[in-house]
Amino acid sequence: MYPSTHLIIGTIVSLVIWIVFPNLIWWQAFIILISSIIIDVDHYLWYVLKKKDWSLKKSYQWHAKKGEMLHKLSEKERNEYKHLIMIFHGFEFWLILILLIFVNKIFLFVLIGIGIHMILDYIDLYRWKVPFYSKTSQIAVIVKNKNKNKVLI
Repeated sequence: MYPSTHLIIGTIVSLVIWIVFPNLIWWQAFIILISSIIIDVDHYLWYVLKKKDWSLKKSYQWHAKKGEMLHKLSEKERNEYKHLIMIFHGFEFWLILILLIFVNKIFLFVLIGIGIHMILDYIDLYRWKVPFYSKTSQIAVIVKNKNKNKVLI
């Protein structure tokens, strides 16, 4: 899903949460919004590590082009390719956040924002018939990638 979609939906949902829960302070709703977007920094980090380039614009273009290429493939062809390891898009990272909630309540708002983001990502995965494990467990991605030879980079 594109960052603009995450921004629009994240803004709407954060505002609704802020209105529905009057005890929520504006900055807590803002953390939910920012978290619903910033989780995709792992896409940027992947680009930086693979391309040795810090350009945010080029990273966006690279991922968009890669997405377009994948969408042109059949479901069977898409599933032959390795999935990118997105460190913030798996339960392994979410578990850390859940534990951090006991240290500071702010992590609850981060987790809510990530939940909003992931719901949108799961809708996208369903739409394109991409296995949910790709954005549920990065350990599963590593295991499943061992049986695949194709890399779309």
